Amino acid sequence: MTQPLFFLWNRPVVLLTLATLFWGGNAVAGRFAVGHISPFLLTHLRWFILSVILLLFFRRRLTEAKELFCAGWKSFVIGGAALGAFNMFFYIAAHHTTAINLGILQGSIPIIVIAGSYIFFKERIRSLQFWGILIGLTGVVVLASGGQWERFVGIDLNIGDLYMLIGCVLFAGYTLGLRKRPDGDEIIGLMLFSITAQIVTFSGLAYELSTETLFWPSIEGWWVVFFVTVFPSFLAHLFYIRAVQLIGVGISGLFTNLVPIFASLLAITILSEQFGFFHAASLVLVVSGLWLAQRPMAKKNHRDNPSSSKGMT
Repeated sequence: MTQPLFFLWNRPVVLLTLATLFWGGNAVAGRFAVGHISPFLLTHLRWFILSVILLLFFRRRLTEAKELFCAGWKSFVIGGAALGAFNMFFYIAAHHTTAINLGILQGSIPIIVIAGSYIFFKERIRSLQFWGILIGLTGVVVLASGGQWERFVGIDLNIGDLYMLIGCVLFAGYTLGLRKRPDGDEIIGLMLFSITAQIVTFSGLAYELSTETLFWPSIEGWWVVFFVTVFPSFLAHLFYIRAVQLIGVGISGLFTNLVPIFASLLAITILSEQFGFFHAASLVLVVSGLWLAQRPMAKKNHRDNPSSSKGMT
């Protein structure tokens, strides 16, 4: 490993900053893709190409992958389906809402996961987590209603934001399902999830074909495919997993606070999107809620297992 790569590989803060930057950039890429590639085709190509990349990189570990899949095939099938469905809702939402909204709403996923842990696994919610969930969900309401209470009361919400919220719930369900996944290498697990996701997303292709809404990417569309496959899908996960190995999942998880911030900054810089007062209020509420909700988890995980390798996939 060359000196610059060795330096990067052993700097968890740098790795986590890059990972969250790439995930934030996914919101901008999804919005930029509008008009350059149909959303379900983009979803399928993302997972198909990632599957090919991982199979090429780890072809000597196919026996290990087969054993891991057989040990927990239900988790990989359901999890892959949830991942594929999340991305389909994500990219269709990009046709109806801004990249800023996509990024801020994406920041609500860990909050939904904590609430889901209480509902389905009866995990105790601490006082800070309760207030974090309440504050974070308030931020989601502010964003989805455009800061106008009458729109929320009248259920006059942005359809794109609703699509994104459905996607966030699906991704939270996938995250909760990881509890049932057998122990194994995280990268091999990502490969199995990506293979399942690209199979599941054929349903989106079938829909676009039947409705004659499928169109092949333009030059710009292919650049979007390249970006979302290499950076948010591959490198971000690789960097996150390495950071978790270095400093543990608890502290690493706190860096997800940066995703909505990076998404907003990139959307303003690259897409020239307008950042309104309700965006600022929502961003502060969601990030603050996420920070409060994850504080008890970060302290507990770092104390109990500071070198845990369990990360996001």
